[in-house]
Amino acid sequence: MDERTAWTTLAACPGLEPSSLRRLADGFGGALQVLEAGPEQIRAAAFVRPRTASGVCDWLARIRGKDVESALARRGIRCLVQGDPGYPAPLSDLADPPRVLFTKGDIPVPWPRSIGVVGTRRATAYALEAAQWVAETLAGAGWNVVSGLALGIDGQAHRAALAAGRTTAVLGCGVDVCYPAQHQRLYEQVVASGLVISEYPPGMPVARHHFPERNRIIAALSEAIVVIQAGERSGALVTVDLALELGRDVYVVPGPITSLLFRGSNRLLQQGAQPLVDPLDLIQERGGERRPAAAAAPVPERWRPLYEALAEGASPAALAEWLQVPLGQVYAGLLELELAGVVEKRPGGGYRRVHRA
Repeated sequence: MDERTAWTTLAACPGLEPSSLRRLADGFGGALQVLEAGPEQIRAAAFVRPRTASGVCDWLARIRGKDVESALARRGIRCLVQGDPGYPAPLSDLADPPRVLFTKGDIPVPWPRSIGVVGTRRATAYALEAAQWVAETLAGAGWNVVSGLALGIDGQAHRAALAAGRTTAVLGCGVDVCYPAQHQRLYEQVVASGLVISEYPPGMPVARHHFPERNRIIAALSEAIVVIQAGERSGALVTVDLALELGRDVYVVPGPITSLLFRGSNRLLQQGAQPLVDPLDLIQERGGERRPAAAAAPVPERWRPLYEALAEGASPAALAEWLQVPLGQVYAGLLELELAGVVEKRPGGGYRRVHRA
């Protein structure tokens, strides 16, 4: 067995935390040496409980002579060991990069330019609309949208990115475990058309301390982070701190100052984060180009009066007053028309027609 195979064998050990794996590597000087160690040596080197150390030894005895990586491949799981050609280069910026990544889906080589899109699980309608716009625009321009598959902003970002390009989901559990369970269909869609990655062994359930560990990977994979909505104690703020430590840029979608649900976001702006009022600004600042838009679908008939009333740069409030309908109804219609490709949002918040159907 070579060193790479030893790494995949150890990393796949059920219940072995990646942090313990790194301590084992540091304590023994390599993965091959760990394979010959006993429970007491493992416990002392990795500072793990006796039960965990015995579990590692039992695992190594059980799979001795077996090809762990081939067994995982039959389940659709691939292993990326640090140093492999497909291992994402940006992860080397971490002080503690994952020794092994488990993946499902398509591994892009080299790692594409990526933007992390993060935010709260308790997203407002405004934040969900913003996440849709940002992620779809970025993916449509060729960027890989990275997020954590959580409820709220994460899920919205993945869905929007899948509709226009590619996305990567970073999990805080085994790569074969869908968390939250409500996102099973979305998880399958990302596996089919994007990439799901995790540093945790297959089958490992989610744990509270996994989320900040997962967030450091989101931050490292991305050359910039976009915060859509964050309260004062949002986990997205952890991702921001990690991103800043890595020298990544942080963009924030401004929120209403009267809402506690956006207090964390607005504090970031107060502290000097870059306000994001149009995702095209981010793309242009980073030297990217927007891809030509695909041919637009016909105007949905239920929104034709709104479409016909749309003058150059018209604001939603002006449209609501002109049509004598609730402002929320106008926003819903504009979002559907934008997704259909027949209107586009302009700097300053106005909208204009892309073409006439």
